[in-house]
Amino acid sequence: MSEKITIELALHPIAWKMLKKDYHFDGKAVDVGRGWFYYLILQGLERQQVLTPMRDKSRMPKNLVKGKIYILYEDSLRYGRYMRLPRQANISRVLFKQKREQLCLQVAIFHIAADIERNKLMRHFLEKEDIEEDELSFEALKKHYQRHYRQKEDAIIHEIKTLND
Repeated sequence: MSEKITIELALHPIAWKMLKKDYHFDGKAVDVGRGWFYYLILQGLERQQVLTPMRDKSRMPKNLVKGKIYILYEDSLRYGRYMRLPRQANISRVLFKQKREQLCLQVAIFHIAADIERNKLMRHFLEKEDIEEDELSFEALKKHYQRHYRQKEDAIIHEIKTLND
């Protein structure tokens, strides 16, 4: 079996919660296996730690949390074991958006299927996923839902009606 080493990443708190829930976390680091996320991490690695000045620090998230992820030792030799902060922030954004979309989709499905109030569902899923107000506020989730999922709701309802006819 190949030896594994850890690399340190700074990600959004929601991203870490998502990784710990969806993959194996042994208390020290997250083992993401060999899936899509592992290869996303490998693409961002570099062999040498390069400390370059940030061009635009205003675009960097303020609340990144450091954690560790396992990678194979052979992969660390091939790709490296360091990742620049902007790349870490990009990975964090991907995971954050994925979680936000997952929450909105759950709200839409439950609202259509059970006719439960959207605000109640949003609060329920935020609490169920243990997402704090400073990580993703109810208002931010509500606004995103209104912008992107109200039309999707109508499309799903229309599709259900055409199936029943």
